[in-house]
Amino acid sequence: MSVSFGGFHNETVTFKVNEEIKNGTPVKISENATVAACGDGEEFCGILVNGDNAYAAVQIYGEVTAKYSGAAPELGYSALVAGADGVKAGGSNKYLVISVDEAAETVTFLM
Repeated sequence: MSVSFGGFHNETVTFKVNEEIKNGTPVKISENATVAACGDGEEFCGILVNGDNAYAAVQIYGEVTAKYSGAAPELGYSALVAGADGVKAGGSNKYLVISVDEAAETVTFLM
């Protein structure tokens, strides 16, 4: 048997976008029913999982594995914001960090 969090209450919704955004990018609401890539240090509403330059599927709930920059996020409830390439420690919104892979610079957390 193995540990798995994949699929735990994963919820994805479709938004409009005005530009192509890379998968794994934290996003924010930029205008009505539209998301944009977050800037460094901004709070995010979800992680883009698939998109083009017109529509984007954004995961707003569930288990997420993302790249992190800077210091490794701490396990347990930790504050995360958008980073240069994924997320980083900081801000006021806390997420349940369940795994940190320092070699791969990835963090797995529940939104």
